[in-house]
Amino acid sequence: MNRRFGLSKHTLLCCFLVVIILWSLNGGIHPRVWDIKAPDESPCVLGNSSVPQQVSLEFNGTQAYTYLEAQCDFGPRPPGSSNLTACGDYIISVLSGLGWPVQTQSWTYLGTPLRNIIAGAITVPRYVLLAHYDTRPVADMDPDPLDRTLPILGANDGASGVAALLELAAVLPPEAKNFVALLFVDAEDSGNVNGWEWIVGSTYYVNGLSTAQRANIYAAVLLDMMGDADLQLPREQFSTPTLVNALWQIAVDLHYDSVFLNTTGYSMLDDHRPFLDVGIPAVDIIDFDYPYWHTLADTPDKCSPASLEAVGRVVESFIEQQLIHPTPFTPTVPLIGSYWELIIFVVVLVMAVGLLVLFVRWRKSQKEIK
Repeated sequence: MNRRFGLSKHTLLCCFLVVIILWSLNGGIHPRVWDIKAPDESPCVLGNSSVPQQVSLEFNGTQAYTYLEAQCDFGPRPPGSSNLTACGDYIISVLSGLGWPVQTQSWTYLGTPLRNIIAGAITVPRYVLLAHYDTRPVADMDPDPLDRTLPILGANDGASGVAALLELAAVLPPEAKNFVALLFVDAEDSGNVNGWEWIVGSTYYVNGLSTAQRANIYAAVLLDMMGDADLQLPREQFSTPTLVNALWQIAVDLHYDSVFLNTTGYSMLDDHRPFLDVGIPAVDIIDFDYPYWHTLADTPDKCSPASLEAVGRVVESFIEQQLIHPTPFTPTVPLIGSYWELIIFVVVLVMAVGLLVLFVRWRKSQKEIK
């Protein structure tokens, strides 16, 4: 009786620890989100920048908004669709018209043709600014169950980041083309649909980089869901802290600290993760608390030129500062870089708990022998 009770107690304790650890890793939240901290945590204190700010910045939120609307005019843009092909051609046309050299990456994933678009410093970029230009093929978060199989328009989730990159292409200084790659990735947003993974396009891009190319990249800046009218940008947890600090400090200097919040947000499975997983400093500028996410209501009227301008000018200022004073950022690699690593971690953890249980049994049996 006592022996059974003792073993059960230790076993339950071990199981409880497993549950706590797994819950802290995944949080029981959506698979795009790995963890969340209290919203009032302040990771650092921001002060006055030691780098002088530019007198004037040219990023125009109204012009960026026209790029957003132009993408939505193509309709929903899921991977492999004619709408996405036409939208991609439009992006290439805008970039070429602005004098940026353009190259594409084409491949097939699960029978679907995909295409990344790269402009600027294509071969050896020092900085990568990226956004996904595809949209989710299903509105699986729509409040109306009858609409959940329909594709979304993706005004904020897709078009906003692309719109900002296109306007940045128009306002960055000419020398930026030699150091900055503008990366428009395909197939970011089809995860858990018909066996698809998330972040397919960015993963393909990073996997194609050589060791030398990876070492040459100082920073990757991801713009995702950053155009909504009620924009609040906490610090995404997986993002490289030194890079986040640099961008958030610029936001303070430009008086955008009411948008770039000095609080801790979610940990996202997003297009910055492939960069982080190979040691490239990266940041995810994202407002994930967007009520129209993956619904049919993600339409241009939910977005704002002012939001696009706030983010665009911060990134514009960042790149202009970096062109004058290049700054390597200390890379940080997440503990869990992919679902496979999570599975391996869980298996090892369960094995360790099993060994602990066996050890407890052995100790009790030794005491009974004595």
